[in-house]
Amino acid sequence: MKQLKFTIAAGAIVLALGVTANVVFADTAVLDAREKGMKTMGASIKTIKELIGAGGPAADIVAPAQKIAEIAATIPSLFPEGSDTPDDEASPDIWTNWSDFQAKAKSLGDEATMLASAAEGGDMATIGAQFEKVGGACGTCHKAYRIKK
Repeated sequence: MKQLKFTIAAGAIVLALGVTANVVFADTAVLDAREKGMKTMGASIKTIKELIGAGGPAADIVAPAQKIAEIAATIPSLFPEGSDTPDDEASPDIWTNWSDFQAKAKSLGDEATMLASAAEGGDMATIGAQFEKVGGACGTCHKAYRIKK
């Protein structure tokens, strides 16, 4: 009987450690995906800004604008409930204002899609004006949810 109790207790400890390890791993995976997505969007913004500053070519703006739209569509999945950690720079307000957060992510995606369309049209003035809207959509979310840029 003592052996059975020991075996059950040992099994419970191993199970608890395994569950804890999986939770930590899941959080790390989510945070890594979040960081990668945000860095990729930042690099795309930088590329577009440089191309606009150089006067084009407009066609080279299409792909990074599409990349921003693609990532923006995944933003809510990068912030699942419970993925905030003490080291994370995302505000807890994200989860208490979830529908607003989702709307801001959608707005960013919509603006980036319009930027890609503007770039396909080739007019640098239109591209520049639309790029400002993309930047505004990014900034609105960062400001509302205190996410470090």
